[in-house]
Amino acid sequence: MLGSLRARLIISFALVVGLAVFLAGAGALFLMRDEQQQSARERYGRLPEPLNNNVADAVRNRKSLADIEADLTRRAQEANIRIILLDQDEVVVFDSADRLVGRSILVFENNKVAAGKIDGFQYRYVDYNRYGEELTLFGAPSVAQEEASGFATPVYQAVIAIPRSELASAWLDLVPRLALAGAISLTVSFLVSFFISRSISGPLARITQASKQMARGNYDVHIPIRGQDEVGRLAEAFNQMAREVSASQRMMKDLLGNVSHELKTPLTSIHGFSQAIVDGVVTDPDDVKEYSQTIHNEAERMRDLVEDLMLLSQIESGQMRMQPKKVDLRALLEGTLERFQWSIREAGIRTGIHVERVPDVWADERRLEQVFSNLLQNAVRHTPPNGMITITGKTLKDGAVSIGVHNTGSVIPEDDLPRVFERFFQVDRARTRKGGSSGLGLSIVKEIVEAHGGTVRAISSEEFGTEFLVILPSQRASEIRQSRPFGPAPDNTRSGTPTDPRKTPAAPPA
Repeated sequence: MLGSLRARLIISFALVVGLAVFLAGAGALFLMRDEQQQSARERYGRLPEPLNNNVADAVRNRKSLADIEADLTRRAQEANIRIILLDQDEVVVFDSADRLVGRSILVFENNKVAAGKIDGFQYRYVDYNRYGEELTLFGAPSVAQEEASGFATPVYQAVIAIPRSELASAWLDLVPRLALAGAISLTVSFLVSFFISRSISGPLARITQASKQMARGNYDVHIPIRGQDEVGRLAEAFNQMAREVSASQRMMKDLLGNVSHELKTPLTSIHGFSQAIVDGVVTDPDDVKEYSQTIHNEAERMRDLVEDLMLLSQIESGQMRMQPKKVDLRALLEGTLERFQWSIREAGIRTGIHVERVPDVWADERRLEQVFSNLLQNAVRHTPPNGMITITGKTLKDGAVSIGVHNTGSVIPEDDLPRVFERFFQVDRARTRKGGSSGLGLSIVKEIVEAHGGTVRAISSEEFGTEFLVILPSQRASEIRQSRPFGPAPDNTRSGTPTDPRKTPAAPPA
């Protein structure tokens, strides 16, 4: 319990409050010490004058000294004070403590006597230090004052004797009240710190529990977010991390499953045909050649799949080294289309290229060629005979360059459009891959385009056909990027919807 964050927070809050109360109390005692001592002197200074009046009344009423002493003893016990009775020669005739009887006390005649007045009561006080006694004596006004007022000289004079240590420690009367206030403050601080610490440690405890669940393989965890403070932002960041880890895990599982599936078919073919050759089942030279060609094709397909996976891994990890330079897009597109003329003629497809005067872009020419080769290969694969493939290019208002690869005859369902760039995704899941496709071509296109600071998206409909639209930044924007290495786009760009200045699909090419 004491090792928990909540306990440490509670103890810390309590210690801070306790220290503050202690310092405040010590300061109050220091500032109020003299005031308390003065208050104590005034409290004792009230007593001598009425006490002397009572003694004077007793003398006038001819009461004996024994009666007066008995009355003073009773009053001393009731008030818990020490009363001394002096005669006219200031000799002690009575001492409620019975220690100074017969002693002469002449201190009220020296120049150290101080006078005071409170609420109409006058008094004198002076320190007395003889016969082992350290007292402060409080007496009525002086005899000279009495005579000046028209009164006869009193027979006896009553004096209040207070130990000097008691006056000096009068400030200790504040300690119990300050201690009570401190105890109340500490109690309240414990309660307040309990709720404050719970508001801090509660989310952290939930984050810790969620982390343990993630460590056990449960990635579908969510922490409720309360507030926008640092703890709330930490919970939000944890939820985002959990979502990304969960998505990454699902992608990893899907990738393993897809790679296994993609490798299974060529491996099966290779194993079957090679086994037939090894077992001597196939002896005809033409059949052996056909089987060998099939094994070679399937091996090439596996090699392409592995190379594509390695390329994707290099791009996403930022390890792909590009060679950026000024690239003439029109020449690049014309050259790429020229290399596909044989497969295009074999498929019975018509082609067209309509590229305006577009500015050069700062890019890796070989990687851009790979982008448009993959898009053309994809278009050839999905365009029916007598269909049309058209490459268009133009400059947008912000200086960016838009390149579209359009083909007729194929349609991507609207629900599948956001997923066409996923690895191994197939629109028609019942159809096996044809034409040597690894299922990674469009994923590579997306990664390379985004590594250049651009975006790519697909547009498809029954009337329009299908077009893949690549937006590349202008040469000026690309040159700004040349000081930074090419690599994967930031998470917020990769996970969000790219901003595209093109609001509506382009009209089908003529």
